[in-house]
Amino acid sequence: MVSIDDLDHVVREHKIAIGILATPASAAQDVADRLVAAGVTSILNFAPAVCSVPEGVSMRKVDLAIELQILSFYQLRRGATGTPTTRERTG
Repeated sequence: MVSIDDLDHVVREHKIAIGILATPASAAQDVADRLVAAGVTSILNFAPAVCSVPEGVSMRKVDLAIELQILSFYQLRRGATGTPTTRERTG
């Protein structure tokens, strides 16, 4: 088991460039700051919070509630046939 306290070492040892942020909103900015300080330059944010990162660091926000809403919409459009729509098949 690796602790958050080992983050700097793990990032350096494995030359990690991309991090995934999946924390409660209250911890998101702190963890994002720690990822950046450790040398991570791209972050995929699943946390329910908007985080700030310095210039030169990329962050993409994924809102799981919206993604679930989109899937639900397409599920309803399938109707009784259960056939995926063209948009679902092509992403």
